[in-house]
Amino acid sequence: MVRVNRNLIFVAIALVLGVLASMLAVKYVDSQVAARTPAGAKTRPVVVPVRDIEKGQVVGEDDLSVRNVPVDLVPADAVSPESYTQYIGQQLRAPVAKGVPLTVSSLDLVADHFSNIINPGDVATTISVDDNNSVSGLIVPGDHVDILMMVTNDDQNQRIMPLLGNVLVLATGHHAKGVQQEEGKGANFSNLTLELPPNDAQRLAMANKAGELRVILRQADSKEPFNLSSLSKADLLRISRPARKSSGIEYIIGGKS
Repeated sequence: MVRVNRNLIFVAIALVLGVLASMLAVKYVDSQVAARTPAGAKTRPVVVPVRDIEKGQVVGEDDLSVRNVPVDLVPADAVSPESYTQYIGQQLRAPVAKGVPLTVSSLDLVADHFSNIINPGDVATTISVDDNNSVSGLIVPGDHVDILMMVTNDDQNQRIMPLLGNVLVLATGHHAKGVQQEEGKGANFSNLTLELPPNDAQRLAMANKAGELRVILRQADSKEPFNLSSLSKADLLRISRPARKSSGIEYIIGGKS
């Protein structure tokens, strides 16, 4: 008598149930879309995931399908069937749900060349930083920073002034956002690569020679200017000096009774 492995039976049953569940889910989504689509309503073919995909996973061709969705429900940056191939192999920056139109904003595009991630009209330039000047090494690609410049003519004539605001960090050391990384590249870095208009890159290069640069990290999504002004050592000492306390006695000089 042939003995059947019970574990194999359980695995087979699980696979069958999984396939059935997937088919039912797709059928349910299709029925809901059809139910919410008025008769004669215009639809548009878009690319949708065939399964739930978590943040950080890479999108493969087998993960995608095409579905007709009512035009009113299509996001502005939905991936179309004509352009979907350029997003194959890209990483998700946010989880996506099965059957929901895939959007460009949900993908963290990975480029083969660093130059491909620079916005048109801007350039990339690098400045050296140390542990103190890199916010203890906690800056990561994609952060925004402000650049201050400190000038020292002598001990009594020191001044720090705002130079550039809301600057995008493209890379920290060899770690670049949206670029395929080489194995073994650590998180330690001694320079920041920034994205700037060419004229600001020129100013930064001169400032790097004329004084010391200080980097301050912005809060995520913060774009408002800080409206900082130039501050000298003398200004700081005047601000920090406590006001004299009044003796409480009022003197009237030159008064007549």
